[in-house]
Amino acid sequence: MQKFAAYRIGLAVIGDITDHTAASTSLRDFVRESNQGRQLWFLPDTDALRARLTARP
Repeated sequence: MQKFAAYRIGLAVIGDITDHTAASTSLRDFVRESNQGRQLWFLPDTDALRARLTARP
């Protein structure tokens, strides 16, 4: 993830990670903060990615 951020390349992690975020406060915080930015997103499916990309300014 650091390499993607260093080169300003976006990265989307697609899949359901709710079990993992429920078990880890740090991961849950990391996912929440990442999803607020523009370079790293954790999304449940490709439909959510499409919606996010079309909503970008």
